[in-house]
Amino acid sequence: MTSSFAEPVDTTVGSMLRIALLRARRGWRLAAATLGLMLHQAGEAAVPVLIGVVIDQAVVRRDPMALVVWLGVLAAVFVVLSVSYQRAMLGMVRVYGHGEHDLRQLAAGRVLHPRGRSAHRGVGEVLSVTTSDTFRVAGVAWSISEQAATMAALLAASIALVVISVPLGLGVLVGAVLVLWGMQALARPLEKLGMIEQSSVAGASQVATDTMAGLRIVRGLGAEDEVVRRYRIASAASLRGAVATARKLITYDTVSRAVSVVYLGALAFVAAWMATRGEITVGQLVTVVALAQFLQGSLAHIGTFGANWAHKRASARRLHALVADPFALPAGEQSVHGGGPALLTWVTDGGVVEARPGQLIGIRVEDASTARAVAARLGLRTPPTPGELFVHGIDVRDAGPEEYRAVVTAPPHDAAVFTGTLRENVTGQGAAATRWDEHVVRAVALDDVIEHLGSADAHIGESGRRLSGGQRQRVLLARALHTPGEVIVLDEPTTALDPLTEQHVAHGLRGLGRTIIVITSSPLLLDACHQVVDLRTAPQHDTGSREVAPEYVTEAPR
Repeated sequence: MTSSFAEPVDTTVGSMLRIALLRARRGWRLAAATLGLMLHQAGEAAVPVLIGVVIDQAVVRRDPMALVVWLGVLAAVFVVLSVSYQRAMLGMVRVYGHGEHDLRQLAAGRVLHPRGRSAHRGVGEVLSVTTSDTFRVAGVAWSISEQAATMAALLAASIALVVISVPLGLGVLVGAVLVLWGMQALARPLEKLGMIEQSSVAGASQVATDTMAGLRIVRGLGAEDEVVRRYRIASAASLRGAVATARKLITYDTVSRAVSVVYLGALAFVAAWMATRGEITVGQLVTVVALAQFLQGSLAHIGTFGANWAHKRASARRLHALVADPFALPAGEQSVHGGGPALLTWVTDGGVVEARPGQLIGIRVEDASTARAVAARLGLRTPPTPGELFVHGIDVRDAGPEEYRAVVTAPPHDAAVFTGTLRENVTGQGAAATRWDEHVVRAVALDDVIEHLGSADAHIGESGRRLSGGQRQRVLLARALHTPGEVIVLDEPTTALDPLTEQHVAHGLRGLGRTIIVITSSPLLLDACHQVVDLRTAPQHDTGSREVAPEYVTEAPR
């Protein structure tokens, strides 16, 4: 059985970097852009050398022809370095942009994978990884190009200095190696700090996300002060992590710049001393001083290599941890087509629940938490045990989640209403949109909502702000019934409706002739069902949550 979700080739931290850099033949573009930046930096290093040549060959000798020739060479160098920089930066933007896109697609695909994830991660943490961390990991492309260009500048400057004076050139090379080694040692603690900072940011983001998602409930309970208190705690932790990291980075950057200034100041002093002794010319002195100023930025950049890579490694580890989360469900290999007469069979400790074509089946629950547990089980949001859940007579663990969800649609109770029109929220958009069904509209009393808005194509506001709680619930109910699933599982679909509307919806669901399972404690809904399953709570055997089992089955009055 094939899946529309791509599986990662491997699950190593290095694979995150390879995806950002090499997927879709980006390696060639990265190499070309890197060479372009190296050529640009070599041209930048050549400018001080040519200025020194102009002084020695034209100014000191007062040779107008030599002045014209060498200024022409200098102009040509400027053209080369300008064009190479422009083309290289354009290539790098493409490499980085496509790399970040692929990483975000990889993270989103893993989060949305039908087989689910064993590890629980909050929405805020997932959002932080798929935005901030993918941004940093994709930035490895910039690091490689810029660091290669910096090394090219250092090499070109060192060659020029070797030509002027062997001790000066060798001194620059040895000093650069020492600076790089020392700053790399200072950067090692920054990777751990980067992990701590990103974790604290994810924690604060999680609290904020949960608060905004449940803002109406928070206001209804009058819990605004408690939410503010929790966010302050999470935000303070995020602030401490950010401040600690910023202090380390500032210290690191200060040390890097101080080392480069002292080192290159010594280089300029030695060159001036050699010029006074006649060992180098005036033009060569100008070249050495100009190269010293040029190399100050390069050496300072070399000093940041360690910090730069430390932060990117930390982000790559967090991204890898998300992508490498174990699957909660097996893949499955057996097709469900042509199976048994029961569309859905649920075997529990207390008995068997069978959903047959055209029936409205009620599952009576004690409270909302039990309803959420049952809906999560039937929606495969919690993994079933072997031999517990069957679709068309096939164990779901053998069929796999994609085959199961092609038959069973089980939206969560707190599904989102999107910004857009009423019709788009019910039927979807584009090629995936389903046909507008007037029978469903009347069954769930959505025609009242259409009358309130003025049209099915009227906008419902940001996240459905123009709708009341009952209207939002009817929109979600209509959306579920517009899906092509053979079995529709509804988790307390009428809790926000008044009794009159609820009774209308109950009889409407029964009259649709579809296989619908309603998980509810509402007598009005249960009275309309062909069959009612009463549940009692029992300890869950293997998932750490509660399992619900049928106690008895009765036929509802017809």
